[in-house]
Amino acid sequence: MLTHQRHLQAIGRTQRDIIGHLRRKGAASRAELADLCGVTTAAISMMTRDLIERGILTEGSRRSGGRGAPHVDLILNPRAGYALGIHANRFSITMAMLDFGGTIVGEWQISGSYSSFSEVRSVLIEGKQELLRRHAIEPGQLIGAGIAMPTRFREGAGRLDLADEIISWAGADLETSLRQSLGCPVHVENDANAAAMGELTLGKDGSHEDFVYLYLSEGIGGGLIIGGKLYRGTLGNAGELGALRARGLSRPSFDDLAAWFLAETGGIPEGRAERTWTAYLDQHPDVLERWLERAGPETAKLAFPIAAILAPSAIYLGGTLPSMVRNRLALWLNFAESNPHQGGRVLQPNIIVPQNAAKDAVALGAAAMILHDLPLTGQM
Repeated sequence: MLTHQRHLQAIGRTQRDIIGHLRRKGAASRAELADLCGVTTAAISMMTRDLIERGILTEGSRRSGGRGAPHVDLILNPRAGYALGIHANRFSITMAMLDFGGTIVGEWQISGSYSSFSEVRSVLIEGKQELLRRHAIEPGQLIGAGIAMPTRFREGAGRLDLADEIISWAGADLETSLRQSLGCPVHVENDANAAAMGELTLGKDGSHEDFVYLYLSEGIGGGLIIGGKLYRGTLGNAGELGALRARGLSRPSFDDLAAWFLAETGGIPEGRAERTWTAYLDQHPDVLERWLERAGPETAKLAFPIAAILAPSAIYLGGTLPSMVRNRLALWLNFAESNPHQGGRVLQPNIIVPQNAAKDAVALGAAAMILHDLPLTGQM
């Protein structure tokens, strides 16, 4: 941890809960925080006093609540620190900066073809410096960087099991290299997990505390939010939904879509820019319809077991696959009509195609994970 961020070291578990509640609610009184955290008001007063002295919380406005003295709201100090989120894949790099309250400060995006990790590292250094410069943030104010990419995790050294699309990045200790390049603590996360956290962060109304984020990109992944928290499973590999569909089947993925159109039309756009691909798909509606007739049932067969086993209130259909395609695939997730398991019945979840304020929910979620995972003492 950087010396500039000593005020964020050794945060107690309940103190981290306090910070999380305020990040989602915006403001709360000590009495409200005591109820939310399940501790006494006296204990909350002690813990919040410590956080105020550190410069993490500030006192806001007073408000009357019926009987008794007016309540003083507590709010997060947005300048207590900043988190950098990065979404890196073969075709683009997106970066998002959040202040300590979880508000988007700035975003930066560049498209390209990143076949080597050295190219990625150079772009990340440039993007970090640009975001800090644009928003007058000192390097020492950076808490850490969350970096999301298509990867799984395994035990021991070389714990990143990179997806085929970025396998050429392997061979180096990516986390150590990134930490040295960015000059701050680094956390590497699976892109689907980060996307789910991005949706949870953006959905501040708390309307869905239990949902599954079906992430349709070059491959297929998923992020599980249970009780308002990310469920990572063993080593962080929960949600590997793509493993349920054999490679020989039509898969609702960008890689499959691109291969289909290349075979049908003889040429496809370079890269994965959504605007370019949307225009291209509009020019070939019949080809798209035939692909949807293959990929739609496979999407339903993926989502149906999720609804049956987890019973989430919602399934989000996100990812880099163009939103016009995801909107069409979402129609297949009305299980009463698509009938993917031939008469099987489940409680129908809400089906949502995210329309995020951020350029990239994955980068946003990677930054949010830095804010959510402040180091703990195990006390308070």
